[in-house]
Amino acid sequence: MRDLGNDLKIAARRLRHSPGFALTAVVTLTMAITANLVVFGVLNAAVLRPLNVPHPERLVMLVHKEHGYTNHSYPDYADLASRNKTLSAMAAYRITELGVSTHGAAQRSWSYEVSGNYFDMLGVHAELGRVLHASDEHGPNSAPYVVLSDAFWRSRFGADPGVIGTTVDLNKHPFTIIGVAAPEFHGTELFLWPDLFMPIVNEEQVDGYNFLDKRYNHSLFVVGALQPGLTRQQATDDLNRVAAQMQKVNPVLDDGFGIRLVDPGMFGDELGPAARQFLAGLLFLALLVLAAACVNLASIFAARAADRERELAVRIAIGSSRWRVLRQVLAEAVVLSAIGGVAGAVVAGWLLRILSVWHPIPQYPIHVTVVADARVYGLAVLLAAASGVLPALLTARQIWKTDAMQAMKGTSQPVIRRLSVRDVLLGVQVALCALLVTCALVGVRGMQRSLNASLGFQPRDVTLASMQMKMAGYTDKSAFPVQKHMIEQAQQIPGVTAVGTIDEVPLNAGGSSTPVFRAGTTDFRGSNSVAVAKYYNISPGYLTAAQTRLLAGRDFTWSDDENHPKVAIINQRLAHLLFGNAPAVGRHFTMPGPTDHEVIGVVEDGKYDSMTEEPKPAMFWPLGQYPENDVTLVVRSNRTATEMAGALSTMLTGIDPTLPVNVESWPHALDLALFPSRVATVA
Repeated sequence: MRDLGNDLKIAARRLRHSPGFALTAVVTLTMAITANLVVFGVLNAAVLRPLNVPHPERLVMLVHKEHGYTNHSYPDYADLASRNKTLSAMAAYRITELGVSTHGAAQRSWSYEVSGNYFDMLGVHAELGRVLHASDEHGPNSAPYVVLSDAFWRSRFGADPGVIGTTVDLNKHPFTIIGVAAPEFHGTELFLWPDLFMPIVNEEQVDGYNFLDKRYNHSLFVVGALQPGLTRQQATDDLNRVAAQMQKVNPVLDDGFGIRLVDPGMFGDELGPAARQFLAGLLFLALLVLAAACVNLASIFAARAADRERELAVRIAIGSSRWRVLRQVLAEAVVLSAIGGVAGAVVAGWLLRILSVWHPIPQYPIHVTVVADARVYGLAVLLAAASGVLPALLTARQIWKTDAMQAMKGTSQPVIRRLSVRDVLLGVQVALCALLVTCALVGVRGMQRSLNASLGFQPRDVTLASMQMKMAGYTDKSAFPVQKHMIEQAQQIPGVTAVGTIDEVPLNAGGSSTPVFRAGTTDFRGSNSVAVAKYYNISPGYLTAAQTRLLAGRDFTWSDDENHPKVAIINQRLAHLLFGNAPAVGRHFTMPGPTDHEVIGVVEDGKYDSMTEEPKPAMFWPLGQYPENDVTLVVRSNRTATEMAGALSTMLTGIDPTLPVNVESWPHALDLALFPSRVATVA
């Protein structure tokens, strides 16, 4: 240990006399280690770290056996919960936006609507007051209670303990605050933190729609806890036994029903696999950076060993062992590794703290909480040791084969031999850098293609005003005349060229789907459907405002209302699936009910869920026949986004000052869809 201490002291002194070499090596190590620690920190938070609840290893999320479908209906959840024999408990939840108000206008807030046993199943307790329990539920609209998140309690109520027992309005309906959740609990999704938790049985009260008895309405996430000693496979087999029984009782609505179990925390199949692949790609790039840094360090050590060859030869000639000389070189590597590792860990910790408070998409409560825990620091030690010491070991061959007498005479080994190792290292370094540059160019090219992709709409020069009119107490029917008035008023704003509404903006993490059948179908099992199509409710004028090309037929008019036969506009993909190459306008299709629709128009295909999706079927229904209180005003104009936002906000405030409205440009609203491409490009 005394010799080791002396070696380190001598190494530190030598490095102090070679600041250029030391600084280059430390900076190289710091950058490589920082990149890997940041990526691993995010990977650790997203994949490796379980939810912050007791016994997270027992938690599972129930998704459909068909990949891509993660939601369940409330009746299906109730059947699975009551009939299975392998889960000790099962809870349901959904995520929605609500208008929360104590005095005056409502504030848009995010809520978990949860089953009464949600907290008890997770083993989560309140920081203040109490949480919801199954005993609170006594049927629809029977539990007007709310549990606040710790962050919302502090920001909205100033951490006042006196809020327990007071009321708060959710979409203009009074709810009693019964508790505040523990600070470390943010629900069962890792990155989407709610402001509050409310009972799912009160859904109709706040949203004006009761899905508790509708088996066809799939809008719930379901999580369960494995019984001790049982495996996921045993639970999967048991749940599919229950699913088979449900298919016999409900052959239409539960056709093909089956269960898979996945890890909770990433919306199941919706984000889990994609997020893991994305992070794996970033980790691969970070490892390439580390490999390039190691090769660069090896080249530097080889050059330094060549420059010191005469000195090393003298030391060997006067009796120093080759192992002793090598140990001194390794001591320098250890010092550099320690400095680079500490610097990398410090910089990575700083970047991870910035990432933890970063809100990449302001309209969503996304919190990327990444903490440099023991795993991250353990990786820092391993990376520092490997990336610092291993390159230094490449000089061992030079030291071991040094001819002391020839080196002191200045006629060591032939130049061609000395350069061969360094040439190989240089070649490897060039190859790695070329690969990194290629990956970067591919990322930039992907981003460019995403920005220039055909979306089926043109977001440039469009301003969006999103509103959930239920937050101001409107129902679907009472909201319709107000929405029509908003469109008429927006058309009067100077510079506006087109106005319309849509219930869910494409590429904005929303939208619903329904099976579509050919006209005359009477057996509405899913296996008989032509397609499962996205559907949107739009007003007259939306297609013009969005610049969605109408390829055949006509647009909606205000006469397409509840007093006239049902009509629809479909996209090219759905038209081909339904009618092949035959003209679609004037033809009919049907949906469960049965509900018959006449096709009055065909529009171009577009992007609805993601920038990378293949063409998928979609259709549009007239707002007059399907009134919806959650809409987005789509306004195309020749004015700047700032001017238009101000004019729209003033106009909407004049119509209803209590209605929360989010006004933004359409390109800005695409931040969520473009987020993966932008992150990949920056990385």
